[in-house]
Amino acid sequence: MISVHREYELIDVNHSHAHVEINPIGLIDVEIMENKQHHQAEFSELSFQKVGGHTRLCGKQNKKPWQLELDNKDAEEINRLIDQASEEFETLMRDL
Repeated sequence: MISVHREYELIDVNHSHAHVEINPIGLIDVEIMENKQHHQAEFSELSFQKVGGHTRLCGKQNKKPWQLELDNKDAEEINRLIDQASEEFETLMRDL
């Protein structure tokens, strides 16, 4: 199982950059580089919401909500990577 790392530019006033790690054990980690914010959530605690011309990624960390404003293509890629990570984990568990 290998974590996938990506860099995205957020749709915000500062055009912040986020380092996203998608871990097949069911976790997403987000580090917003400019202000050193760190967010984490289980895949089951994530949702994607279309808002105007972009997508909002919403999650919960210790029951505290957080959100990121992403380009639609970036949000689609994150969603696809989460699906792939989940499938990889399920395959590994079946093989054990």
